[in-house]
Amino acid sequence: MNCAGFLIMLLVLAAGPSLASGSKAGADLAAQAEGTDVLLSYTAPMRRVVLTRDLRLADIEEVATYSNPVAAEPSAVQTVRKEGQLTAGEATELLRFIRSSGFFQLKAAYGGGPQERSYPYRITVWNEDKEQQVTYYSRPDAEPRPSAFAETEQKIIAVARQKAVELKSGGKTP
Repeated sequence: MNCAGFLIMLLVLAAGPSLASGSKAGADLAAQAEGTDVLLSYTAPMRRVVLTRDLRLADIEEVATYSNPVAAEPSAVQTVRKEGQLTAGEATELLRFIRSSGFFQLKAAYGGGPQERSYPYRITVWNEDKEQQVTYYSRPDAEPRPSAFAETEQKIIAVARQKAVELKSGGKTP
């Protein structure tokens, strides 16, 4: 599928139901990441960003606070849920950026090994009918993130910060 065909597909998808305020919780959108309704997902130890094919965006972040600066356990963890809606043009620009970054040429895994103690950062993008999933296992002695992974990660987070707005927040203690 060429860029024009992809843009037409995005326009058709965007014409579907729009995100009504409170119509779907961010957690519900994030749960769809295992299904076929997802265009891209980013999963990190304390954050998850999901963009569905109808261009709804969910950004779920766990924010930890520490009452003791040297404590290993947080005194409180707050879940911040945000949602947004991308336009077809914004989604096309995001996917064009990801394609041009070299993300689709990356291997499946980088950094530490999956059996080593590490923090996994995973980006999954569905392009046409192809899925590309790349995981970076962060640990102190691991190689740096590949630039295509780091650039894609930064772009996804920037779009989420720009487009998603907070719906509600809830706290929990460890």
